[in-house]
Amino acid sequence: MDIEDRIRDAVRGDKRPEPSLAFHGRVMAGLPVCGGRTRWMLPAFPRFAPAAALALVAAIAVAAIGLPLALSGPVTGPGAATPSKSAAVTATATGTAPPTPAPAEAGTGMFTPTGSMITADATTAVLLLDGRVLFLGNAATSPQIYDPKTGEFSRTGAMTTDRGGAGIARLGDGRVLLVGGYGTGPGALASAEIYDPKTGEFSPTGSMGGPREGATATLLLDGRVLVAGGDNPLVMGLSPNFVAMAYHAGAGGRNEVPGTAVGPAMLASAELYDPQTGKFTPTGSMASGRTGQTATRLADGRVLMVGAGDMYHSPSSLAEIYDPTTGKFSQTGSLPVAGSNFNAALLTDGRVFVSGGSVISTPILSLELYDPNTGEFTLAGTVDQNRGSYSSTLLDDGRVLLAGGVSDPPLAVDPTPSVGNSCEIYDPATGLLSPTGSMGTARAYGTAILLTDGRVLIAGDSTGTLTSAEIYQP
Repeated sequence: MDIEDRIRDAVRGDKRPEPSLAFHGRVMAGLPVCGGRTRWMLPAFPRFAPAAALALVAAIAVAAIGLPLALSGPVTGPGAATPSKSAAVTATATGTAPPTPAPAEAGTGMFTPTGSMITADATTAVLLLDGRVLFLGNAATSPQIYDPKTGEFSRTGAMTTDRGGAGIARLGDGRVLLVGGYGTGPGALASAEIYDPKTGEFSPTGSMGGPREGATATLLLDGRVLVAGGDNPLVMGLSPNFVAMAYHAGAGGRNEVPGTAVGPAMLASAELYDPQTGKFTPTGSMASGRTGQTATRLADGRVLMVGAGDMYHSPSSLAEIYDPTTGKFSQTGSLPVAGSNFNAALLTDGRVFVSGGSVISTPILSLELYDPNTGEFTLAGTVDQNRGSYSSTLLDDGRVLLAGGVSDPPLAVDPTPSVGNSCEIYDPATGLLSPTGSMGTARAYGTAILLTDGRVLIAGDSTGTLTSAEIYQP
């Protein structure tokens, strides 16, 4: 009897679905022994090899299928792993449904309403270190706080005086500096004050060397604040390049003619505020007076000043750089289009994205990029709509949100500007603009600020009548 016959007899004698120890013993006892070890009979090996090979393949197949099935049951607890792509393929091969991928985060690229402001008099916002947002307006009683945890606005302490058009900067210790502006009387203010988020109170600090409104306030790397430009209504300046508007009654249009006007003098002077001493000291002056400019601290600590002009002064295309190490301003590249009231955002690659400017009241549609390595501006694109006065907010992922705005059609066509709620995203990596979700409310110059969780809060608008606010989820 050969080995195959002995195995068949052992299986019939065992009569169990799975081999037992008795089966194993009978098979082993029936095999020839040589030197104390089981010895295969060579004549029988050629016939047994195919069966053995088949059994081996079957065992491997069972292991390959059975093991994933044993592990495919639900696993719970902190150590549970997310099904991988290979697990999904195995499940599909065995007839079970693959795991469903997690859905995208709800509300992505969309606006949702949040709490309303207590008063519409809120034209400036500052992100506090604790994640709340301080809103400031023109009246002493206008300050209010937005808490993203509750989605609600609440009142905080009042300013020491009515102060509109002030320069505002958050200090390194989290307090907020307000400088200059205009009050209830004629002229600008030279006074300054500090808001302390821990107490919710404003208190006076040292005064500037002279009054100014519309100045920029920029926190430097060493903790001091650069206050530059603005104007003083009590000091009149001659503006020979002013563009006068000649309206023709009944004609429904206007002509722009060169003229001469007298208006507040734009200031070229600058000062430094030291929070350690509470005092202002003069520093170098700009090459020309500026109001309606932006001030952006670059990655190396210098400050870029872009734009100038207002209804009394012709716009400027010149840009300047302030170097804190020398205390001096120097000229850098020029904008292709002269204007003022731009938005400026420092991108993650160190360049500055400039958008949303205007010439008197006409929107500038082009978008510009300033490269501090070359000192030059280059065209970055054009907004899709004839709109200006929109907000511009740098997102955590390096893109820029352009929200709302107002069109300025020719008066002969439509004397009423159209306020919009559409929004776009500018991606510096591709240089492209793409539409995103629209706001629930049309806004021009809505106050927009990036929250610590990456969302964007937009509230109010330039009319000073809107109290609504909404949140953008990138």
